Amino acid sequence: MRLKTIWTLPSLPLRERVSRTQELFWMKAAARLPKRLAYWSYVHQGVQHFERDEIVPEVGYMTILERLDKP
Repeated sequence: MRLKTIWTLPSLPLRERVSRTQELFWMKAAARLPKRLAYWSYVHQGVQHFERDEIVPEVGYMTILERLDKP
């Protein structure tokens, strides 16, 4: 969603507008990370959310995302 859209929708409460603006900021900041930093950040988060009895290639990307802590 674009910033202009977030702030011109009349039905959104202020709290939701601020929340969406923050998420937009963090998405844009993450997109500007160097590839190496983004890669190792993903690897680090993935390792933290694997369970001990899992086989690494069998765990899907969406499974890891579901296990991540939401901000």
